[in-house]
Amino acid sequence: MKKSKILSGISCAILFLTNGFLNAQSDQRGYYDAPYVRYEADKATLSKAKATAMSFSQTELQSEASEQICVDLTKKKSSVEWKIKEGGDGLVVRFSVPDSSTAELDVYADGKKAGTLNLSAHWSWEYLWKDGNSNNSGVTNTNPKMRFDEIRMKLPSKIAAGGKLKLVNKSGNIHIDFVEIETVPAAVSAAPGDLVFSGEGDELQSFIDQNGGKTIYVPAGVYNIYSELYFGVNGTTLKGAGMWYTQLNFKKIKWLKGGLYANAKDISFTDLFLTTDNNSRSNSYKAINGIFTQKSVIKNVWAEHFECGAWIAQYNKGEVEYADGFLVTNCRFRGNYADGINLCKGTRNTIVEHCSFRNNGDDDMAIWSADKMECQNNTFAYCTSENTWRASGCAIYGGLNNKAHHLLIKDNLEAGLRVNNAFPGAGFNDAGMHEFSDITIIRCGTNNDLYYGPIGAIDISCTDRCGMKVKNVKFSNIDIINSKNDAVYILRFGGDKIVNMVFENINIDGTGKEYPYNDAKGINAERERGAGVFFKYKPKGNITYCNLTIKNRGGSAKADVNSVEIGTLEWLKVEGCGNAPK
Repeated sequence: MKKSKILSGISCAILFLTNGFLNAQSDQRGYYDAPYVRYEADKATLSKAKATAMSFSQTELQSEASEQICVDLTKKKSSVEWKIKEGGDGLVVRFSVPDSSTAELDVYADGKKAGTLNLSAHWSWEYLWKDGNSNNSGVTNTNPKMRFDEIRMKLPSKIAAGGKLKLVNKSGNIHIDFVEIETVPAAVSAAPGDLVFSGEGDELQSFIDQNGGKTIYVPAGVYNIYSELYFGVNGTTLKGAGMWYTQLNFKKIKWLKGGLYANAKDISFTDLFLTTDNNSRSNSYKAINGIFTQKSVIKNVWAEHFECGAWIAQYNKGEVEYADGFLVTNCRFRGNYADGINLCKGTRNTIVEHCSFRNNGDDDMAIWSADKMECQNNTFAYCTSENTWRASGCAIYGGLNNKAHHLLIKDNLEAGLRVNNAFPGAGFNDAGMHEFSDITIIRCGTNNDLYYGPIGAIDISCTDRCGMKVKNVKFSNIDIINSKNDAVYILRFGGDKIVNMVFENINIDGTGKEYPYNDAKGINAERERGAGVFFKYKPKGNITYCNLTIKNRGGSAKADVNSVEIGTLEWLKVEGCGNAPK
């Protein structure tokens, strides 16, 4: 059995033992073939440093860390050191420094100084309840969010397997969550026929306009750009030397002045590192925006600190009305202020696979049938979602026959998976079946979301905002491990009912882990917390389940299934998972 690199050091043992689902490489969950290996700071050799206690309390910094533990490296010359299992020269450090501060971190590879990382709080510390952004209207939770950020460095030489990596505090107050090490591949060269760009960043748009319909190669380097890059000619590709080599840095923080915008057929982006000075959800500042078609590929793109990693929809006039049939693969969407990727406004037949989502401020992977344009037949597969501080790891908001499978979702503040009709657009189609399958959810859910409300690791709600029903959704082969609140939370805020929902082979192991913390200032203090399944506000409709196992219930829950407010909902156990309705 091949062990997933992405699972290294993150309690992978429990995943490989759960229900036998991960018996072969094809059954791996998450971005199992990611090129990097994770090293948790609390597993390192520490000098003048100490690991924090595990804490689920949102008032504490480590509640946003991997496994809710990080290392206090605030003393000068304090250090963390790891023995490297697999060699590499690409380093990523997940860190936190106090708001409005900077710090310096010396990096040593095999005892030799490799350089100094300049850390900044510029892109972290969000105060959603008072920032004035319309997307945060009504937020009442006064705990800061996005307290961690990441920085990367290409080491001067490769650390061999068995070598050592050491980080030493040079100045400032620093906490370290983890590092990742990978072997940086050779730079991608221009292919015959590629047009090689040789100018400055502010000349790139003109070069794109002059060479539409061709492959434009941008060599290694940092290019400062002061506008959104627009692609309006069919068949144009923007290609870099690789995500460790070609950096497009968007400098102008104004409305629609950042990122890549596609508004033609067969636009592709490959081998790029997209960054920005932007540090808020404002300004419609998306790394990748627009519509993509059957010959479009977004591959090996790394995007950080935008409003969104990718927002797929047509909001301007153009030949193409909606995205259809394109591929997103081997991308990294991290530290963005809203969604990782949102397949919106009629997007269909699209695959997002083998991607990393981390530290984003809304749904990492979302399908939203906005503007009454139904999203159909889209798939998320083999992706990892981590440390999302708002919404969910993966969500479906209406549409037809959308799927998510072989995902790993961990350490999210709110939900792991979410289904509801709370956003305007096209509702859930009467036909077909949305499917979530072969997914592991670890330490997700809370009693204290942004609005001081309870959220389950799987969160399902019916409203009257987009149609009156949530329907035709199937969950199968799902492991919910150490849920911070209730594992499955089913409620009705309005609308009609939940119809034809299916749960098959659901393993719940550990609940209520954040109890007694995050009681929403007493607002929800009396509510039982930590059920395997919790029904609220008397939902209606019908749900079938089979092979549902619940163990290690925690928190204050008195029953594995809390059905006090189940209302008229038919919660029906069926014998044999093949008997559940399709």
